[in-house]
This record gives sequence, C-alpha cells and structure tokens, in this order.
Amino acid sequence: MFITGASGTLGGPLSAQAAAAGWDVIAGYLSHPERIRAGLPYRLDLRDGAQVRASVLALQPDVIIHSAVTERSGPDYAETIRLAARSVADAARAANTRLIALSTDLVFDGTLPVYDETALARPAPGNAYGRAKLDAERTLLTLYPAALVVRTSLIYDFDPANAQLAWMLRAIAQGEKVRLYTDQIRCPIWVWTLASALLELADSSAAGLLHIVGPEPVSRYTLGCALLEAVGRDPAVHVVPVAAPSGVPRRLVLSTNRARAVLRTTPLLSLADARARWEARRA
Repeated sequence: MFITGASGTLGGPLSAQAAAAGWDVIAGYLSHPERIRAGLPYRLDLRDGAQVRASVLALQPDVIIHSAVTERSGPDYAETIRLAARSVADAARAANTRLIALSTDLVFDGTLPVYDETALARPAPGNAYGRAKLDAERTLLTLYPAALVVRTSLIYDFDPANAQLAWMLRAIAQGEKVRLYTDQIRCPIWVWTLASALLELADSSAAGLLHIVGPEPVSRYTLGCALLEAVGRDPAVHVVPVAAPSGVPRRLVLSTNRARAVLRTTPLLSLADARARWEARRA
C-alpha cells in the first residue's frame, strides 16, 4: 500500500493502522520524514508526474491512498492539489492499481440541508481550497474512472498533534483566545474511524464518489470545546464563540447512506463515542 501524505494528519494514523493490519506500507512524504509513524519512508514530489509514474510502476503497490496536500500545505497548495491529482491518477492507471483519493465537504457551498453523492458540487465563492479539490476530483475520475474519491469533513483526534486540536493549543500557549464558529455546521470524523473505513475500502471495488463523515452534524464551536475538554483545557476559559464571516459555508452536512451500505465492518462513530473509545484505549 502506498500512502501519499503519510506525514500528515490523516496519513500518519492511516499508515500506523495499515501496518498494524498487516499491510506493507510505503509512506510517501515530501518535507517531514520525522512525522512518519509506520512503513517505509519514501520521498516523492507529487507535482512531478514523471517521477510519480516511475515510482508507482517500480513499486507496484496493490493500493494507493492519496491523502496528501491540504490548505495547510503552503502558499501554492491549490495548484499542488491539482498537479498531485493528475500525477497520482496517471500513475495508478498506468500500473492498473486500486486508487482511493481524499476530498472534502468544501466542494459544496452550504446552501442545501444535506448533500449526497449526486448533489451538484459547487464551492462557495472565493473558496480556493474547495475549488482546487473539486478540480482534483474531476481530474481523478476522468483520467481513472475506477478510482474512488472519498469526501470527508473535519478530521479530528484527541492527540495534541492533530491539526484540529494543535492550532487551538498553540493559541492558548500564546495567551490568545480561541475563536470558534457557532453557526458553521459540519460532520467531523475521528481520524481512526476514517482510517478504518479507508482500509476496508482498499479491499473493495467501490468507485466514483463516496461520502464518509461523522454521523452527527455539529458546530465548529461544539467540536473545538469537546477536543479541548478531552485534553484538560476548560473551554469556558479559553474559547470565544463567534459567528462565521461572510462567505464561509454555514451548513455542510453530507449524507452517509451510501457509505453505510458499502462499509460492512467500520461503524461511523459520533464525537461522544469516539472519545469513549479513545479513553478506553488509554485506560
């Protein structure tokens, strides 16, 4: 299994879980080999299509899970998202290997109460990340129709290194208040749930679009407070509830009906259930 972005918020736990499940993991990264949790570290610039194709043809992985490149990936992230999608799709097609690529709920503008896989994808105006991910989706499925594009939402964990938690802890350490939106509703998913789902899907033939998110819509405020409470920070002291600025999608709720039909062994856990499992693991 080749995992791109193996040094990232999803790729790190995914690599560890895949290795624990018996997969031979090739852990792709660009800049942070010290963040690789499991597998064989493999430096690869996904913007270089020729290098990606040559690497995949040489390595011949059974599965590629493309989790690299987010809005936190630097100033050129949007173009990198597009280039990486083309490189990975071309390489997977050339090697005839299973491809699963991660996308986001931000391909929608938040004007509908619920979005299923048939809904028209249209990012909010000015949402460069959503636009880049939508372009990447289209490239992936055009070049390699056998690919599976998994749209997900806020990927959280109770580990201080997780991106959803780390930025809040940095703000607190600097004496700043944490400003959290009370009116943006999304369906956050525990990183270990998403990793389990992706590994299950690696052994399936599902293709096209699939929404895998948490089962309960919650506000960014609710999510942030729950994460801080889990690591012993009092939201009443550190959090300021605020309204989202104009242009931010207010309601991004993805239907999981197709996911529940496809997934046989992976339950989609609520925020409370995820915390209970995390605490049980630590006990």
